[in-house]
Amino acid sequence: MTMKKIVLVVLICAVAVINSYSQTKQESIKELFHLMKQDLLMDKMFTLMNPSNLNQIKDSTARTQSKELMNSARQTVLEYSKKMINEDMVVLYDKYFSQNEISDFISFYKSQSGQKMINVIPDIQKELMTLIMQKYAPEIKKLIKAKEEEIKNAAK
Repeated sequence: MTMKKIVLVVLICAVAVINSYSQTKQESIKELFHLMKQDLLMDKMFTLMNPSNLNQIKDSTARTQSKELMNSARQTVLEYSKKMINEDMVVLYDKYFSQNEISDFISFYKSQSGQKMINVIPDIQKELMTLIMQKYAPEIKKLIKAKEEEIKNAAK
């Protein structure tokens, strides 16, 4: 075999190994997302954002139309979320985490502690949003209003 042929064979083998490693890593990332229940988390987040006052709409036609609109929006958001999780997030995780780190994450999320974390994070997020709205939002509004007044007075 000539030197050129040997180099060509080595390059072809290297490309094949890199491709199979990349596919394996991306499959691992998808497994991680499955364990993290990313799709269910997105669905739960959308459900939390759903206005609960739809049932208060007296006009049944308007209520039905509003529900249909919300269901359609929910479906669209879920479709885009799945695409984002299965494509864009895989690329980002592939960029920032090694195969060993992905394997570590998978091991953690397979553990009891990891599963508990997945199950309680939505509740923590909900309580945190409530806390922010009750404890910090009023103070932030006051500061913004004071700053607006300060700017108005300075402009006079």
